[in-house]
Amino acid sequence: MAELRKAAKQGDLGQFYGNAADFRTRLAVAQTKARKLQDQLATFSVVPEYAEMEREASEVTRVISALNDDNLIDRELIQQLSTSLDSELPPDASNVERLYEEAGVVLPGTVGRRFEEVSRFHEAIIRNRRAHLSAEITAAEQRIDERERERVELDRRRGQLMGILRSGGALEHYSRLQEELGRAEATVEGLRQQLDIAEQIESTKTQLDIERARLWQALQNDLHERDRVVDEAIVIFEELSNALYEQAGSLRIAATSNGPTFEVRIDAQRSKGINSMQIFCFDLMLITVATRRGIGPGFLIHDSHLFDGVDERQVAKALQLGADQADAVGFQYIVTMNSDVLPEDGFREGFELRTFINPTILTDELDGGLFGVRFT
Repeated sequence: MAELRKAAKQGDLGQFYGNAADFRTRLAVAQTKARKLQDQLATFSVVPEYAEMEREASEVTRVISALNDDNLIDRELIQQLSTSLDSELPPDASNVERLYEEAGVVLPGTVGRRFEEVSRFHEAIIRNRRAHLSAEITAAEQRIDERERERVELDRRRGQLMGILRSGGALEHYSRLQEELGRAEATVEGLRQQLDIAEQIESTKTQLDIERARLWQALQNDLHERDRVVDEAIVIFEELSNALYEQAGSLRIAATSNGPTFEVRIDAQRSKGINSMQIFCFDLMLITVATRRGIGPGFLIHDSHLFDGVDERQVAKALQLGADQADAVGFQYIVTMNSDVLPEDGFREGFELRTFINPTILTDELDGGLFGVRFT
């Protein structure tokens, strides 16, 4: 699971790794889109003359719009002519008579027409004007009627064209719908695979969590059953650390979800030497417990690197403690150390380190070797 998460973050696997709920939501949306496209294709009928009909419908719409504009102009003209017709009235006879009398006074002898002739002349003008306006109105109304009949016919034709266009489409449009459906179905299939993988990952994670909890409980039960051994290890570590320092150290063994943990601590000044002595005490504790139960190799080996950074007197105490513990428990304690770093001080009275040194001396001399064997 850890490697899978790492691969998901670094590579293309990330598109398949995620929350199953997110993939499920995206899959539902993608499936709905694909179904709609399928329904459109199922009811789609290809119209061979689709482009031509589309152009004809556009032309019919343009002509209808022009007819409506012309009708609007003629209706405004009719309104203006009707207003003019209503305002065309014959002059008041009294006004004409008064005008005629005044003209006779001002121009005596030059006005020869009689009043009746002038009155009939004015009435004739008014009749002709009203007749002309009425004729113009009638002509405009006739033009409107003719346009209306043409518009009705064109509107019927446009309805036919639009019905055909709505019921079907061009072959090019059908091909595009098929391509879009193919992409939608590929997306659905990809999301379905992503959902399956995400569900498997989440299911595996749940199973691992259950297994981890079971193992944790089993480990707790195991520690409880082995509490005598655990207590023995804790006490041995405390005694060993107390032999090195005034204040004894502690060993803590606990069951966790990641397995057993071993925490060793010696309350002294933190340094590389303290860390080394914690390891020293822990190793002695392990070989002691194992030897008492008749298991293990029967010996413990420490390299001189374990004592790097440790005070000379502390090294002396450690070597002395190792010798005492090996003798008391019955195992062999081996330390590989250069002779020039052997401690000279810090041993108890009567303890002679030289007696524990192996008589076989390893040197870098030309005539030297390892247990009588030379390596070149």
